Amino acid sequence: MTLPPLITFKDLSKSYGRGEATIRALDKINLSITSGEFVAIMGPSGSGKSTAMNIIGGLDVPTSGEYLFQGIPTSAFDRSQLTLLRRHMLGFVFQGFNLLARTSAVENVELPLVYRGMEQRERRRRALMALEQVGLAGRENHTTQELSGGQQQRVAIARAIVTDPAVLLADEPTGNLDTKTSVEIMELITRLNRENGITVIMVTHEEDIAAYGKRLLRFVDGHLASDEIQNAEAEHVL
Repeated sequence: MTLPPLITFKDLSKSYGRGEATIRALDKINLSITSGEFVAIMGPSGSGKSTAMNIIGGLDVPTSGEYLFQGIPTSAFDRSQLTLLRRHMLGFVFQGFNLLARTSAVENVELPLVYRGMEQRERRRRALMALEQVGLAGRENHTTQELSGGQQQRVAIARAIVTDPAVLLADEPTGNLDTKTSVEIMELITRLNRENGITVIMVTHEEDIAAYGKRLLRFVDGHLASDEIQNAEAEHVL
């Protein structure tokens, strides 16, 4: 039995506003993403790339068409079901890290498990394992202010993967980082994709960062302008 794609858009459109003020952010998009892919999404401002990411993440819903997750239409999901989708299947990494200030790294990583109602000892064990995966063993008790930007992004990635999600959604994950740190973060995300099998969907405006993806989607004016396979095995130089 063939499994359905992990993510599918079928004639998916998203509009904002009404009448003459209507803005069509996405216009009849068709695409599918299978489990284990590393997909980079690019496009100019207003192209629809962020809207597509928000719909995949259950943060927005299409105006028409369908978004299927593991072959299941999400159009019938209510708000609580979309919350469960995000909580159990998706991990999020943002440009701005979104960590709690004056809170330790391990406590930040534990947060998604708190929402799940997990027992304290087990969530601490999982959080420490996640921090070790991202190279921050020994830094678990450092607060946000005591960590560099790159270390803060590693904490954010650990928080995203601590729930063992099917998909890691990364929105400009290197946008606030210097070149050297950007390489380190992208090598980490690539390793998580290859070794852990996590599906990665990443929005970026940087060609060199997009080159880490095995597949590149380009959005222009709400349309999927191109969908191409990349040579992600090549050496990356920023």
